[in-house]
Amino acid sequence: MSDNAFAMDDWPEPDQDLGPLTRGEAVELLAKQAGRSREVAETMVRDYLDETSARLGYSVHRWGLDSADVAEIRRDYEWIDYEAGETPADARTRAAVNAAGWAQVAAEVHRDHSPGYASRADRKAVEWAERAEDGWST
Repeated sequence: MSDNAFAMDDWPEPDQDLGPLTRGEAVELLAKQAGRSREVAETMVRDYLDETSARLGYSVHRWGLDSADVAEIRRDYEWIDYEAGETPADARTRAAVNAAGWAQVAAEVHRDHSPGYASRADRKAVEWAERAEDGWST
């Protein structure tokens, strides 16, 4: 046995929250956690699987999901206005506009007189810039 090997007794127990979920279970969990309709939650899951498939170059639609996937879907897709028909690409365009606006505010705010607002403007500029990224570019 090499120095890098682990004995089976040393392996951590699997995280129960990361147990496999069916697509339907993931949709229900997402709808409950995000407060969105089942239809919107289904769209969020589909977009996540579509974008993951595009990134990897093959379909992952038959892969299982777990609670970590649901958390990632919430983080990456919850801010998209699906009810208004917004797509992830539309949302990223909106995010880029918002990022530029908050960056402009951050650059113009008087930091000595409004340090709290300056900090908020900085955070918002970064938040919207991260949302504007497609997440798959290198």
